[in-house]
Amino acid sequence: MSTRQLFELATLPAILFIAGCTNSNNEATVTGEGSIKAIHAIPELGTVTFLIEETALADLGFKEASGTTSYDDLEYTFNFDTLLPGDSDDTRLVSSTVQVDAEYEHTFVLTGSLESPGILLWEQFGRDWADEIDTAADNDTEVTVMEVSFGNLSAAAGSVDVYFESPGTSPLFAEPKATVAYGDLQGPVELEYGDYQLVLTPAGDSSSILFASDVLNMSAATSHMLNVMDDGGQSTAEFSVHWVGYGIELYDINLQSEMTVVHAALGTDPVDVVVGGDFGDPAVEDLGFAGISPPVVVEPGTVNVNVTPANDLGVFLAERDLTIAAGSISRMYLIGYPGAVQAVVLSEDQRTLATHARLNVFQGAVRYPSVDLYLIDATVDISLISANYSSFAYGTGTGLVSVEPGDYNLVVTETGTKSIIGGPYALQLQAGENFGVVVLDSANLQATEMLLIDMTER
Repeated sequence: MSTRQLFELATLPAILFIAGCTNSNNEATVTGEGSIKAIHAIPELGTVTFLIEETALADLGFKEASGTTSYDDLEYTFNFDTLLPGDSDDTRLVSSTVQVDAEYEHTFVLTGSLESPGILLWEQFGRDWADEIDTAADNDTEVTVMEVSFGNLSAAAGSVDVYFESPGTSPLFAEPKATVAYGDLQGPVELEYGDYQLVLTPAGDSSSILFASDVLNMSAATSHMLNVMDDGGQSTAEFSVHWVGYGIELYDINLQSEMTVVHAALGTDPVDVVVGGDFGDPAVEDLGFAGISPPVVVEPGTVNVNVTPANDLGVFLAERDLTIAAGSISRMYLIGYPGAVQAVVLSEDQRTLATHARLNVFQGAVRYPSVDLYLIDATVDISLISANYSSFAYGTGTGLVSVEPGDYNLVVTETGTKSIIGGPYALQLQAGENFGVVVLDSANLQATEMLLIDMTER
């Protein structure tokens, strides 16, 4: 252990890396309560369960934080579990035994990987704002301050300087509020309430901006934790900042976004797609039916998109204004009858899982207002089971859903019947891969077709 780490262990907030499991002993005298919460910070893992002893406290997706819970200042064993493919019972990922200290906040962060998980423990004094508000009221004053802690759970970001100033303030003319290495928590910093902007630079380099948030409104008498976290494929960024307790993901306002286009309109000739009014340089050219474009760079904000016949920019097949969030990944599906094309845009999450495949199905067959979808083992008879997705509406998608690795058949039927109109389509789904399936109209008026998209790589 380095001198720096030893110093951190002796100060607050304390930062410990803990793995393994020991027995707890709660025979000590209770003198007060401390609070606990958990954060899931392993990008390659799906839902995990946070437990105190064998009592489940929260199910957490990646980047999610549990609510804060108070417990007597005794020793407990804390656990993270997850359900692995093929299992009926959860697998214990990692455990640690910790003495809960009265009046302190204990944050258990699940880090590492599926093969080597660990727990970071962040501890800091829990501020009693209610007491401060009451004291101020007794003195005919008001509490005008708040506090912010800064955590770093992003190996991609590295050690960063943290600037938290009035919006637009250059780091060249300010002092960092903290310098935070990977795995560390720095805080709390007390500030007057109001509007702030979070800016990150490499440690010691105020001229290179890594991240700049939108304006954050901070209320008086509140405590906040802002964590830099690896993004894991949820956006075009390598990392983002999670506002713990608010469920808000902050992205660099300077990030560009990406969009791909899928031509799913049977009978419509190849198309060009113009983004942002740049008719001299269409973003997508000559895209034919069942074609998938490469990712198109889109500036965040309100963007006008026009779909035209290939090489004929004077005719609009479809037009719409899109609101594009910084760093977002999306897919535009061109659907409908010839002369009545629609552009449906859905956001995407391209994070992959070490344990599961992920599958997204989009219903683009205009002849069917809705269909039933079955994702089944090849040995299963659909007459004996219910559909995985019933009345799956035209122009909608499932979003990425986790699926156990294996060989499957995708079957499409008319809604409410076992009348097959598509498939069975064989799918080989592997852990760590994302797939998209688009249900298309077919030249056969009584059937549909399927378009498979490998969504693992942008």
